[in-house]
Amino acid sequence: MLVGTTIFPRKERHADQGAGKFEFSGMPDKVPELAQEQDIWLEGQLALAKTAKHAVIFQHIPWFVADPDEPRHEYFNIDLPIRHKMLEKFKNAGVKIVFCGHYHRNGGGTDGDLEVVVTSAIGAQLGSDKHGFRVVRVLDKCIKHQYYSLDQVPKEISFE
Repeated sequence: MLVGTTIFPRKERHADQGAGKFEFSGMPDKVPELAQEQDIWLEGQLALAKTAKHAVIFQHIPWFVADPDEPRHEYFNIDLPIRHKMLEKFKNAGVKIVFCGHYHRNGGGTDGDLEVVVTSAIGAQLGSDKHGFRVVRVLDKCIKHQYYSLDQVPKEISFE
């Protein structure tokens, strides 16, 4: 997490009787002077991911918006050489899902067993997707998610 100009690696560990222990981690982007420090930190996080029941990555900019081999979009995805290198690292660490935004519309796809989920915005839509949010359920054997537009939010959402 970036607060001002100071980096604060954030780690949240949660234990839940239904899903077991899982861990969320985050780091700032667009801070090139911290690249080496971030690489070391990320390697440590990915080493932990290898032993986790569920390894989940949350980030702002998606690696891709539809296909892992799509060309670089000026603003909405990450350059191919870096993308392929990082997706391989994630897969080798056992990461199964990456949640991101930035695209201001829904998107995503898979690269082998790795799913990239791009969630639209609650405001400032750029495509035809309606304003909304995504609910993520961490279950014992899998992670499920569903996008709800604001005009279709159910009165109850089951987390089982």
